Amino acid sequence: MNLVVLTKQFGNYTGATVSTIEILKRISNKFDTVEVVTMKAQKIVIPNVKIIVASNYLELVRILKSKKSKKKVYGYSDDHLGFLFNLAGINYIHTYHGNWPDARFLSISMFLKSFIFIPLYIMTIRNAKKVVSVSKYMNKNFVKKYSNSSVVLYNGIKNNNLNSNHNIISKSHEDFIMVGNIDSRKYKKALPILSTLKENKFKGNIDIYGSLIDKKIVHKMRHYDFVNIMGQVKKIDYSKYDALLCTSFSENLPVSIVEAILSRIPVISFNVGGIEEVVIDNVTGKLISPSDIVGFAKAVKTFKKYVVTEDVRERINNKFNWDYSAKKYFKLLSSERNSK
Repeated sequence: MNLVVLTKQFGNYTGATVSTIEILKRISNKFDTVEVVTMKAQKIVIPNVKIIVASNYLELVRILKSKKSKKKVYGYSDDHLGFLFNLAGINYIHTYHGNWPDARFLSISMFLKSFIFIPLYIMTIRNAKKVVSVSKYMNKNFVKKYSNSSVVLYNGIKNNNLNSNHNIISKSHEDFIMVGNIDSRKYKKALPILSTLKENKFKGNIDIYGSLIDKKIVHKMRHYDFVNIMGQVKKIDYSKYDALLCTSFSENLPVSIVEAILSRIPVISFNVGGIEEVVIDNVTGKLISPSDIVGFAKAVKTFKKYVVTEDVRERINNKFNWDYSAKKYFKLLSSERNSK
């Protein structure tokens, strides 16, 4: 069986592209050939994987059509370009990682972009032989509307931290962590929360990890002496913190939340997307209504440190495990191949 992977960019760019890399690392040797067709690529070395970079969309389609001549060829897509497989006459599986349609309400810019991306994703989902959703939320609210053959399969975690140590140490204040590129989707709601915390004489620390995308938001955050902008780092030690904060407008199901819980720390988050699938009140954290800025600030200020129990962490690790997910992906690809 020959596998063709179609993605706009291949590398450590987004959660979707990282997911594709982790899957291929585990299943690439099970295929006769694996070719990644993309328009942008980092130098990623995976056994039995060849990367082909197209200079434009027409070349992308020509490359895909040339792969059709191979016997037993099957496709896999992880973004809105998946529908191009259909134009090339190649059957494919698609994984939906996106935040549409929720993301259209983030800003005027995103609303305008929705008229492009939502139709492309709908075409991609409708033409796929099987669609994988990475959260129950998106599967129910978007994918199942356009696909009669969808399954939920969670993304894995690179470092599950099951052997990490987290001791409850008596301190005069709590240390919180936020993870994700600093942009309006993830941090616009954080600004009024920080203001409310300052008004209520908040004594803790909040460290924020991620690329500094929206300079205006970054500038405003630096005004708070309890906020530390840490930038983007290769590895984050969640176990140093007491809880993770998530202030996103919209999400599918962010990996950082799972990583935090597996590191024994709870999560305080707005109840958006599929976050409620892992954040359970007083077990793995606390969920706040997306409109309740004051309630979120209160949950942070009154937070009392505790650790997530081992049995809960074990259950989550079993679901968010790349080895498990990769086996499921290979089984899906194999079953679709045999049904042709």
